[in-house]
Amino acid sequence: MTGPSRRTFLAAAGAAGLVHAYPRAARAQANELTVATWGAAEIKDLTVAFAKPFTNETGIKVLFDGTGPSEGKIKAMVDQNQVDWDVCDVDGYVAVRLANAGALSVIDYKKVDRAQVMVPFVTEHAVAGYTYSFVLAYNAELYASRPPQSWADFFDRKNFRGRRAVWRWMIGGFEAAAMASGAAKDKLYPLDIDATVAKLATLGEDLTVWETGEHARQMLIDGTVGMACIWHSRAAQIGAESEGKVAWTFQQGLLCPGMWVVPKKNPGGNNAFDLIARMQQPRRQIELTLLRGLGPANPEATKAMPENLRPIDPTQPANLAQQAIVSNGWWADNYDKARLKFQDQLERL
Repeated sequence: MTGPSRRTFLAAAGAAGLVHAYPRAARAQANELTVATWGAAEIKDLTVAFAKPFTNETGIKVLFDGTGPSEGKIKAMVDQNQVDWDVCDVDGYVAVRLANAGALSVIDYKKVDRAQVMVPFVTEHAVAGYTYSFVLAYNAELYASRPPQSWADFFDRKNFRGRRAVWRWMIGGFEAAAMASGAAKDKLYPLDIDATVAKLATLGEDLTVWETGEHARQMLIDGTVGMACIWHSRAAQIGAESEGKVAWTFQQGLLCPGMWVVPKKNPGGNNAFDLIARMQQPRRQIELTLLRGLGPANPEATKAMPENLRPIDPTQPANLAQQAIVSNGWWADNYDKARLKFQDQLERL
């Protein structure tokens, strides 16, 4: 059993009314698809960027379930032959684990174009639909004389006072600890779990964790923490709304994919791959960057990104050059061990 995805299940409450009420068998016969994602605000933007254009082009209705396509839920649906979802938004390591468990359909690459996905984020059973990065965000007023610009600064309690926050579910924070210990961004993996947890423990009482994007935002805004390892899209949003009181950098960031997967026995059949193919369109991915601050996964969208959006696009060459790239395979193999070690350490602090 893994932890929650990068978005909170709590946001799903607002999306409950958007889930259609047809029985599963009736839905399989209807001209529609269901996308499983993580909440109301996200559904609104995904509808504008992807669902409405797809419906206009094909006549196939796209509906959303915002209750959260966790690894356990997807596997249970497939195992019980009760699959309600056609396309699911999952973390990269979850896509690997579900594929290994035999829960995913092979991507139909006659419909989906491999060349329209960043090379690290296209597999037999999953394709990235967008990207995001874990980055260093900080209180610019607190560190006005010397802004932190690296994970070494993040772990420097002497010169940078104040509390720090990392994601409870480890990704991003573990890589930050490794880079702070001297690991090169292109040689992060395999991570040494014991050494990484020990490095995080050196923050002592200055270490705290966030569980949702809103939680991280509130801690930075109210000064509960001076620094945080958070998603770049959230950091950009906080920076804008705080008028620069919270700043951030792509330096030593960690690029991650949001992956589209199709559970086996999905009710909409191969139409799911038509939807994924159209979500690859550069103009559609650029629209999502405009709406949510997420980066594209299609290199052509990166090239066509408007100038005003390039500072928040983690895939732009200048931004990407500063970052590491997550290893979905390593996390798939080591997530459970890392979680137990980190949770044990948190209980000791």
